[in-house]
Amino acid sequence: MKAHFKIALRYIFSKHNFNFITIINFLSLIGIMIGVAALIIVHSIFNAFQQIAIDQIIGFDPHIIIKTNSETDYHKILSSFSTDKNVSSIASVNENRIIAVKGKTARMVNLLAIEDSTNRYLRKLRNTIIVGTTSLLTTESIPRVLIGSGLASAYDVLVGDTLALTTPKEIEGNLLSFSLPDVNNVIIEGIFQSNVKDYDYSYIFANQQIYPSLLEKNDKFSIYIKIKNIDDLIKMQKLFKNKFVNASIFSWKDLNKEFYGVMQFEKMATTFVLSIVLIVAIFNVFASLTMTVLEKKKDISILRAMGATSMFIRKLYLWEGITVGILGTFLGATLGVSLCWGEQSFKWLKLDASKYIMDSIPVELNYLDVLLIMLLSLFLTFSATIYPAYRASKLNIIDSIREE
Repeated sequence: MKAHFKIALRYIFSKHNFNFITIINFLSLIGIMIGVAALIIVHSIFNAFQQIAIDQIIGFDPHIIIKTNSETDYHKILSSFSTDKNVSSIASVNENRIIAVKGKTARMVNLLAIEDSTNRYLRKLRNTIIVGTTSLLTTESIPRVLIGSGLASAYDVLVGDTLALTTPKEIEGNLLSFSLPDVNNVIIEGIFQSNVKDYDYSYIFANQQIYPSLLEKNDKFSIYIKIKNIDDLIKMQKLFKNKFVNASIFSWKDLNKEFYGVMQFEKMATTFVLSIVLIVAIFNVFASLTMTVLEKKKDISILRAMGATSMFIRKLYLWEGITVGILGTFLGATLGVSLCWGEQSFKWLKLDASKYIMDSIPVELNYLDVLLIMLLSLFLTFSATIYPAYRASKLNIIDSIREE
């Protein structure tokens, strides 16, 4: 063991001299440990909640939307990506705002008329069906639709019941002519519960064989695409943009920019607040080293008189601060990872599964986050030791001995 490191350990863990500086060193170590553990735990919880929120959103929203005015491009896109190995499903979609009526209840809802020859686009929706099926193929005169649990509750309907659909333009025309609106009846084939408020309360899924009067005629064709690996989203979006220059291409992040931005801001804000705990603990390291320099003037002078160089003294105090930082960081990381692993394995913090979509507080450890938090802690600790170490190495030997 090198001499400067051995002396640094003696200063930190003094057996015979338990004083105020020793207490500050101990509190600094505890503070760094708590700060690192808290950052790891909070990041893990945020990662889990963010992933759940994203899964809920992209479970129904398309990963990529392509809109084009060219019918040639429209057919080219459909044929090109229907067999693409990176594409999970592709569908032609016509989205319209309509009015759904049942008895005395009327609501403005979004009608998603989907044409999916492979029947894969609604695969995710099947997992959320609580009553009925997702079969939208119409062999009868009355089309079949899927509605959310919120709408079903508002209309007080079940599978097999009917809804009357009409358009705002139809209502406006009838008001001007003082006549009853023409309505189109549909049968409820299935009820889904996505736990995404917009979908459960304001969306109806149908096949494009639904009444043409409900679908607005426009010159823009919409294609909804889901890809197999969501991590390839940016790469796939760039690929589509390069291949179809005249088309408008949006990703789910573009469609949910505000929501995604809020999630990122909350994570950054919480990280900043918790980092203050770490910064305060590291300031204690700075304070304890500065006081140690003042207290150990005699020791430093004797070491210098015995031949110790300025670099030796500097390393001594650098190692004293860094040792506290390393111990606090690794103990904090161990504590944080252990608590996260325990929550994942044993679900200590329970939630009411009847009210929430999870039965315990979710945790998702990202080891890159853990590594970055540890590196940040070590960097801040090292930065806090530079000035006290420099000051110790520049002490005047003669003046210090005279003062003692």
